Amino acid sequence: MTKKIRLYVLLGFAVGLLTTVALVAYVVYTNDVPITKGDIEYNIPYKKDLTLDIYQPTRQIYPKIPVVIFFHGGGWITGRKETININRFSGAINELREKGYAIVTPNYTLATRKKSPFPDCIIDAFEAVDWVEMNGHSYQFDLNNVGLMGESAGAHIAMMVAYSKPEKFLVDQVPPATKFNYLVDIYGPNDLDQLYHMKTMDTLNAILEKLPDPIHKHLDISRYLFGFDPNHDTTRVRSFIDRYSPVNYIDSASLSTLLIHGNKDQIVPVDQSIALSKKLDALQVNNELHLLDNVNHAFIGASDGQKDSIQQWIVAFIEKHYNE
Repeated sequence: MTKKIRLYVLLGFAVGLLTTVALVAYVVYTNDVPITKGDIEYNIPYKKDLTLDIYQPTRQIYPKIPVVIFFHGGGWITGRKETININRFSGAINELREKGYAIVTPNYTLATRKKSPFPDCIIDAFEAVDWVEMNGHSYQFDLNNVGLMGESAGAHIAMMVAYSKPEKFLVDQVPPATKFNYLVDIYGPNDLDQLYHMKTMDTLNAILEKLPDPIHKHLDISRYLFGFDPNHDTTRVRSFIDRYSPVNYIDSASLSTLLIHGNKDQIVPVDQSIALSKKLDALQVNNELHLLDNVNHAFIGASDGQKDSIQQWIVAFIEKHYNE
């Protein structure tokens, strides 16, 4: 490579880097993201190789600080705790912090080509709760006012923590003393059987099967999630789906639950939240279901009015379940 070509390459790289930085800065400061406000502690280890962030309240309202534990989305394959700053919820997060709440956002184990994220991601979530419990005193956390929240795959994990028991996944695990006040489920899959067999998954698999075998294997979402080829072991698939479907753990003592879902969601069908709400109703478990008309997954297509409503529903539900 000549010096002139190297110079062009370096200039191109520099322009690309500056453009990326400018775009990030634009998103941060035009969307009023939580990282621009108050005190935040980053990358606190809560177990080996995993960390969490704490977004402290921007106003001290309560003698002890109520806590919302938020789990990010990403299909169990991607995503990071920093996505709490995406504008879908920044209004609610900012308002909750202004009202005296702390937000705790853990990372958790993601799928790799060789290993399913389950049960590790669920174990991680329980251990993040344990960390909040064990360190609550030093942060002035109010362990009588802790709630769970998640979007998409993160909502699935939040539901598993809310509805199941840690001893189901951790040997000799002592149940946490923390009693959750509520669960906020934002377009989360609660029945993996319906998710696995839904039309979208069938269409995606049909497309992938037309690709060359090495590429197909690399992009096979089912193998990432299961950790094995589900087409070759249907008995194991059935056991996997039953074990990791939050809907199977619901009973009359389940947490009050807020569900928010777009009725045009092409990733997690809205029927998942509708069916969950009906089951909670049948068990006389308090729940609120809000459906957004003509809105896709990640609230794509939501109007400004709908986006404002989402923030209001989250804040109002969490405040309603504050335990004095």
